[in-house]
Amino acid sequence: IQHDRTFMRPAPVAEVVDAMRNDPTEKIKYVGMSMKSNLMYYDIFGGKYGKKAIDELRSMILRPESLCIGGGVYGPNGSSSRHMTADSKKVRQNLESLVETYRGSMQYITYKEWLQSVGRSTTAGDSGGRCGNVHQNCHQLSLTPTLFWYDNTHIVQTSHYRDFVFDPKHKMVARGGFVEDKLSPAMIRNVERFGLREGHGRFGCYLLDDNS
Repeated sequence: IQHDRTFMRPAPVAEVVDAMRNDPTEKIKYVGMSMKSNLMYYDIFGGKYGKKAIDELRSMILRPESLCIGGGVYGPNGSSSRHMTADSKKVRQNLESLVETYRGSMQYITYKEWLQSVGRSTTAGDSGGRCGNVHQNCHQLSLTPTLFWYDNTHIVQTSHYRDFVFDPKHKMVARGGFVEDKLSPAMIRNVERFGLREGHGRFGCYLLDDNS
């Protein structure tokens, strides 16, 4: 947690940890919290790498059952975003503008298309999720693969840091080094060498999106 990166609304930290612990494929090693610069990472990725790559990235988006959360907290109609406070009128206007931009992004459109594929909607009273094989009043959060290790607030397996990121045999990052600066280029090189799915898999980096 970075001291200058405060949460502006509730965050499902416990649920993310559960998703990592209960991941049978052990794909999820790092989950970054969304911020303005990466909120629409799907669009950033598509603009940089093109349609073929974005189609593959889309197939790699995860929606763990642990991140199907009820209570009306998350999602487009969730209380966490509706009740978010702003210190000034300008901040409030900036937040409203960001929401409007996000709702027009491919990041959000992809989420709506997924909802349609499972027979749900984003209308009021339906938080648009699916828990396991049973429809419930919950909202399904998404984990979008990322090829960038953000040093801002994130959740990561300690074993991933110890046995991969800082392990000298992998020659990734020296202890005390700047992880974001070293690991992100290494991730890109792995993807260029092994392909998107396999290259990303070694690093297991995702960004959390509650689709609001």
